[in-house]
Amino acid sequence: MSIYEITREVMQSCVLTPEQELAINQILSEQAYTLSDLEALDQLIEAIVRQEVRTSPDCYENHVAA
Repeated sequence: MSIYEITREVMQSCVLTPEQELAINQILSEQAYTLSDLEALDQLIEAIVRQEVRTSPDCYENHVAA
């Protein structure tokens, strides 16, 4: 699954799950992304900043515990 596809799912549900966040991070770390993936990621970040998309409470807790 691409960042673009993950972002579409997130925008439809309005929630970024820990699994989706990990998948995006994996794709970024492997540098297996396209320009459209990065554009979609930028839109997702903007939606989070505008509070149109929320992160699952587990997202932050998992990163703090890691």
